[in-house]
Amino acid sequence: MESKKTIKKSKALDDVKAQKESKDLKDDVKGYFAERDKNNRGGNGKIEDVVAVSKAEAEVKDLLYKVSMDIHPLPEGIEPMFNSIFLSAKRNKVRTSTGLMLAASLLDGGMEVDFQEVQTVMAHGPQVQQAKTGCEVVINFESMRVKIEDTMADKVNKESKINVPIIQIDGRDYINISERDLKYILKKA
Repeated sequence: MESKKTIKKSKALDDVKAQKESKDLKDDVKGYFAERDKNNRGGNGKIEDVVAVSKAEAEVKDLLYKVSMDIHPLPEGIEPMFNSIFLSAKRNKVRTSTGLMLAASLLDGGMEVDFQEVQTVMAHGPQVQQAKTGCEVVINFESMRVKIEDTMADKVNKESKINVPIIQIDGRDYINISERDLKYILKKA
């Protein structure tokens, strides 16, 4: 005769069974909330949305970079006044090693600006003494730094940003600065 072996009920077996049921319930709850959040946001999820947004930003920045490398002369008849200078608006290509774009506010130094330091003079006003059309010049971005003082916390933290004065003429961007905003002339025309 064969005898059937049965496992006696023990406290350990009950605990293991309760732990498995608890884990299954937790997984179901996590899955429920993750699915609910995806549906409420209308996206694929936090990580997928961030990757999609950063990829779109990278494509836009790359397109802006490529367009800015083409130097277009000013339309006929447009001339800056007094000591103002119209410069090309060549942009920086800012990428990390992983290919993600870095937000301008997260960077320090020269990389926090979308635009390159070295630009070409497209036109100059009648009172400009040294930087003539066709010269390559180096911009002093620190002269364009402004303090952000919206709240008391901003005043305490002394937050600042660089405002690059952009002017659009016939759908093209140009940097509009005065001769004092230049560090030096790199190449004479």
